[in-house]
Amino acid sequence: MNTVNHDTMQTNIANIEQIKQLNSAIIYKIIEQYAPISRVKTAKISRLAPASVTKITRQLIENGLIAEVELQASTGGRRAISLAPNSDAVNVIAIKLGQKLLSIAHYNLSGIKLMSKQITIPKIETSAFLIDFLIAEIAKFMTQPPLINEKISAISITLSGLVDPKKGIVVYTPTYPLDDYSLVNKIENTFNIPTFIGNHTRCLALAENYFGATKNTQDSVLISVHHGVGSGVIIENKELLGKSCNIGEIGHIQTNPAGKRCHCGNIGCLETEVSDLVIYDKVKEAINAGSDCVLNVNTMNIDDIYLAAASGDKLCYTITQQAAHYLGKNIAILVNLLSPEKIVITGKILQAGEVLFSTIADCIKQQTLPNFHDQLIVTSTELKPDLTIAAFALIKQAIYEGDLLQRIKV
Repeated sequence: MNTVNHDTMQTNIANIEQIKQLNSAIIYKIIEQYAPISRVKTAKISRLAPASVTKITRQLIENGLIAEVELQASTGGRRAISLAPNSDAVNVIAIKLGQKLLSIAHYNLSGIKLMSKQITIPKIETSAFLIDFLIAEIAKFMTQPPLINEKISAISITLSGLVDPKKGIVVYTPTYPLDDYSLVNKIENTFNIPTFIGNHTRCLALAENYFGATKNTQDSVLISVHHGVGSGVIIENKELLGKSCNIGEIGHIQTNPAGKRCHCGNIGCLETEVSDLVIYDKVKEAINAGSDCVLNVNTMNIDDIYLAAASGDKLCYTITQQAAHYLGKNIAILVNLLSPEKIVITGKILQAGEVLFSTIADCIKQQTLPNFHDQLIVTSTELKPDLTIAAFALIKQAIYEGDLLQRIKV
């Protein structure tokens, strides 16, 4: 008598569904890249059977993600119908939960920002207060024209700290009391909309890969210098997360064993030597101690410091160069480990210009294998300043990996 192995059946069903999901993603990406494109050409590029392409494109049309747009020129037979993304019909909300500001934006799927808003975050004492505030602001945003009569297909949220995007959990953030908080479940249960979360810097690396300096680069690392220092790693055009989903915490590599205690509890982390606030405090302390500087300690800001460093002010140059040296040493470690094609820097520190880039280049040249640094490009971000583009990239990733394609119905 034959017995049925239910575990094996469930695994096989899951595998079949995963293959369908991946094939749908492949077809959508090809249509997005080559539109307008026929089903025949789509089948050739994807190497999928024409029947499979027809079935998948029919589902994508029914769900409103692509549309038939025009007839192609006849080659003697029946003229082929072209396909193109129906991006204008898909509305998504991208959110950055920052230290002081909540940034919310409405995008269509082609990446056009249609509306945005920034709200000052009040003093937060409990996770419940923060979540109530977040939900209220999302609900308020969705009831504004032109969104009030539109279907929202996805919500994404980026924030600093440790995030498990697969489980939808905020593991730890230094800014808010959200340890091990199931943020995705809370938002999805409230709005009944597919929701995604991610670490802001790692999602920013995705955005750079989709829309910016690493668009045509397979392997890259993005380094962000802001309130702290973070990195996002892209390998073969995919975000490198690992089992913990948090690869890239460059800011917590020990840089100065005799340094200050970091908020993570360790001593001398990179973030204690390199960040906008640290550099500002060092310049302020030096001026108050009598050092000469072109800046007025009572009116200066971090932008002034970086620009003064670029202009050759001795104090600002020295402190910024020291920070760049610490940063360069840690970037060199990443180069030896990962051998990327490009390193992309983002943050206000870019205003320091050659002070930053020449110091980093020297560290890389002195501390990495020649084969790794000979062809390496270190450059600045090509993304326009936008707090929500990283969260939008998270939604594009969900589309490209097929997860969101199965859940969207326009």
